[in-house]
Amino acid sequence: MKLAELQRVSYPETIAGAIAILSDEKRQTVAVGGGITFAFTPPNNVEEMVCLRRLPLNYISKKGGAIHIGATTPISELVSSGVIKGYADGMIWDAARRIGSTLNRNLITVGGNLVQPFIWSDLSTVALALGAGIIIQDKNKRRELSAEEFFSRIPAKFLKPGSLVTEIIFPPFAKNARAAYEKFTLTEFDYAILKVAIVLIRTGKVCREITIVVGGATVLPQRVRAAEDILRGKKGVQILVNEASELASEELKLVRDIRCSEKYKRDLCRVQVRGILEKILLDQKVAEWKLF
Repeated sequence: MKLAELQRVSYPETIAGAIAILSDEKRQTVAVGGGITFAFTPPNNVEEMVCLRRLPLNYISKKGGAIHIGATTPISELVSSGVIKGYADGMIWDAARRIGSTLNRNLITVGGNLVQPFIWSDLSTVALALGAGIIIQDKNKRRELSAEEFFSRIPAKFLKPGSLVTEIIFPPFAKNARAAYEKFTLTEFDYAILKVAIVLIRTGKVCREITIVVGGATVLPQRVRAAEDILRGKKGVQILVNEASELASEELKLVRDIRCSEKYKRDLCRVQVRGILEKILLDQKVAEWKLF
C-alpha cells in the first residue's frame, strides 16, 4: 500500500459527517471499509483515510419480505445470519460462506465487495440475479439504482466524490420462485474460475420468468439474455435446458485468465447452467460432482 502522503485517519460517526469529509475538494481522501481492496488497488496521493466502521451501517433486517443490508456489514455476518440463510433458497448465504477465508470474511464488507468488484467478487453476481437495489447517499440526496444499472460499468468510476453506498435491498422472494448459485474453484479458498446464479419463477413446470447471471468471466457480472429468452414462458424440458446452456456458453464475454483457456470457461459455463436448471426447473436430483 502506497501511503507516503498519508497524514491522518478520520473516524466519522454519522453518514453526513463522512460525506462532508469525502466531498471536501481541499482534502485528498479515500473511504475505507474493511481495507481489503487496498491490497490490490493501493490509492495514490491520499492524505486522509476516512474509516467507515463507526457509521450506523452494520445491520441485516427484514422488512415486508425485503432484506436490507447495511454497507459496512462484514461478510461473516451474512454467513451467521438466519435471515440471510432463509432468503432466496439460501443464495446470498451460499455465496457469502465461500468468499475467501474466515479472516477475509471478517474484514470484507458488503458495500466494499459491491463497489470495488474484481473478477473474483461474488456478491455482485447474486445481487444482479436477485434484482437488488443499491442505495447511494450523496451530499444532497439519496438515490436507488438497480443492480443492473449499478453494474453496467465499474461502480467506483461513476460514483461522485463524497458519494457512499449505504445499503443493499434485496426484494421479496416470490413463493413460486427458485434460486441457486454454483461456484467453481480449484481449491477451497481459491478465487472462482466461474460462478453462476439463476433465479426463476415457475407455475408448475412452466418457466414464467428467469434471470441467469454469470460471474468470473469479466470483472462485472453478466446476464446471458439469449439463454433466458429460450426458456421464458415455456415448459421446462431437457432439450430446452440443453439449448439454453449452450446459448449461455456462446453468449458469454470473456477476458483472459491465466489459469485456464477460453474453451474451458465456456464448457464450464454450459455445464453449470445446465446443472442448475436441471435442479430448479426440471426437479432432477443432480449430484454435486456432476455439475463440474
